[in-house]
Amino acid sequence: MMVRAEVGRSGVTGTSFQFVRHNDANETVLCALANERAAFDDLARRSDALGAKLTAGGDEVLVEPAA
Repeated sequence: MMVRAEVGRSGVTGTSFQFVRHNDANETVLCALANERAAFDDLARRSDALGAKLTAGGDEVLVEPAA
């Protein structure tokens, strides 16, 4: 996964991530979320149990932390 964090004067204001894989040339490439649905569903289920919410935002997964 590649994480993106938005940071402002008051700290982290947003977090998202995108799935990545390695191709045959061992290059790291970004993946379409549609191709990672099983992994996303599993992470969303486990995150929900911890109070965090994951939602799809294009090819990125938006993270809403537990309160």
